[in-house]
Amino acid sequence: MSKQRSCVDPDQLLCSKASCSNTIGIFDEVKSVTDPEKSSSGGIPRGLARDGSVLLSYGFRPFYLAAGVWAVATMAIWVLARKGLLDLPDTYGHSAWHAHELIFGFMPAVLIGYLMTTVPNWTGRFPLSGAPLARLALVWLAGRISMFLVDGNIVLVAVVIDGVFLPLFAFFCLKEAWVARRIGDGKPILAVSLLACLNLGFHAAAITGGDVSAWARAGLSVYVVLIASTASKLVPSFTNNWLAQRGRPRLAPARPVIDRIVVGTTLFAAILWTLAPFSALTAIAAIVAAGLHVRRASAWLRPAVLRSSMIVAIQISYAFIPLGLLGIGATALGMSGPVLALHLLAIGAVSGMMLAIMNRSIRLHTGRNESSSWPMRLSVPCLLFSAGFRSAAEFLPGPYEALILTSGLLWIAGFVFFLWDNAGPLCRVMRKPGRQPSPPTRISIR
Repeated sequence: MSKQRSCVDPDQLLCSKASCSNTIGIFDEVKSVTDPEKSSSGGIPRGLARDGSVLLSYGFRPFYLAAGVWAVATMAIWVLARKGLLDLPDTYGHSAWHAHELIFGFMPAVLIGYLMTTVPNWTGRFPLSGAPLARLALVWLAGRISMFLVDGNIVLVAVVIDGVFLPLFAFFCLKEAWVARRIGDGKPILAVSLLACLNLGFHAAAITGGDVSAWARAGLSVYVVLIASTASKLVPSFTNNWLAQRGRPRLAPARPVIDRIVVGTTLFAAILWTLAPFSALTAIAAIVAAGLHVRRASAWLRPAVLRSSMIVAIQISYAFIPLGLLGIGATALGMSGPVLALHLLAIGAVSGMMLAIMNRSIRLHTGRNESSSWPMRLSVPCLLFSAGFRSAAEFLPGPYEALILTSGLLWIAGFVFFLWDNAGPLCRVMRKPGRQPSPPTRISIR
């Protein structure tokens, strides 16, 4: 099998015949055949022609759709429960259930959808599709249903059902890397495995009456560090692609040393936030990390990109990382409540970035390239305003309930706009064989 790293767009994966086998067990019987169109570099089949459901033709499709639907559903359920119109399991309570279903329900769906396009890119193997992909998505769905059953004598059964999804996908990543002889490229495996452990820890704390907030902070920190580590390539790549299409100067080359320092300080601050959220050292580390993120993000700013709603959404979502880190510092210094940073990071940084990336990825992979629509332009701003209203509630006790309700409704609106714009293309629109995104995005998650 060739060890050469594939850098093509995931929907147009180049794959040798020797690398076209897929995984076993739940991931068996992948029915993907190569497109008759050949590449110009020696006749290697380019692209994937698939039979069956378009929705199951590529991993990002069912998981991005499921993430959007669950984002709306879980927030609506929480708002109704908060108003006393719906009962949630007493074992977890409203807040713990709400936190779990966002950090270990919604966010993993987006992450796995993203990894389902990037894992084949660095292993050189065909992506999961068809019935095996449907089975994996059903495992995730079973976990969401089980979280309505975490009460009484069946709580352990519900925990097992919910807890199996992330380890299963980690095993899938491990097997793909092993067969492709890229076991050293372990960042996706490490991230998913860590989230799997933290999910079980969250369940254990909820069942035994422990502190679930530490597990929530740890789980959220995984996503923040992942964004911090990939943003150094992702944001400049998207920005440079847009600038190049319009004949404008590219951004200055990245400085790897600065990027490593940014990621290292962010990781250090996240660990301290998880273990000692009220420590002075946590405040110092978080404030320093925030300053470094501002320094890095300033290198990506160009007035010209204000015309691109996609890039603006990505860059503003990234700006919520330093805002969230400052929130960590404010909490550690006793200047705000403990959930300020949690919501700045969870809603603004992580969910905002996920929504922006999903918008862009879906448009590229359904042949719409970077065209814009009004639902897409409204989706991410709704989420960012949701983060703002939820954060303001920590400082304004008078309209506290009204601000929280407004935040929840804005969150729902953001994902309703996302589904309005993308549900149809995800289910029905397949990019024409051989059609390349313009230009392809080449992002390594290693």
